[in-house]
Amino acid sequence: MNAKLSFSANIQPQLSTVFTGEVTGYDAKRQCWQLDRQFDASCAVSLLVKPEVGDKVCFIEVDGHYYLVQLLVRSREHQELVLESDKKVHWVAPALRFTAFEKLELISLNKLALTGKDYLMSAASSMVLHAEHMIQQLGHLSLTARGLLKQSAKHQVITAEKDVRIDGERINMG
Repeated sequence: MNAKLSFSANIQPQLSTVFTGEVTGYDAKRQCWQLDRQFDASCAVSLLVKPEVGDKVCFIEVDGHYYLVQLLVRSREHQELVLESDKKVHWVAPALRFTAFEKLELISLNKLALTGKDYLMSAASSMVLHAEHMIQQLGHLSLTARGLLKQSAKHQVITAEKDVRIDGERINMG
């Protein structure tokens, strides 16, 4: 079957030649990658995986500039994939799921916000919270411990609008 692609007279397609090569260096000052020791290329905006020296890549020429558009083969030295962008990244989907079999870290140097209608957090072994200040505002709070529940502070204040109830087999007040 032969197919012919035709364009209207007012559309002038820009054809680019596709090249393949190897990443041979990075110029941090100019923020460009050296390919095959002879081409300097910028990363295409859509390329989120950060290249490494030794990677086999696909690049194109557009308007006299080379753009690295695809990583074909990772160098054997590097096992970590780094997603990197100088632009803000916003994923929109009906559902997102991150699964890590060893370790998952969410790191923000400024603000980290988790928002949801229902929020579930669980830990099979240990959960440790460290904060300089922790503020909780709740409609109802229920704490249950199968063993010891301990609260300690330099100063502790317990207030209630109506009743404070302490129930136990023995109550030691000092």
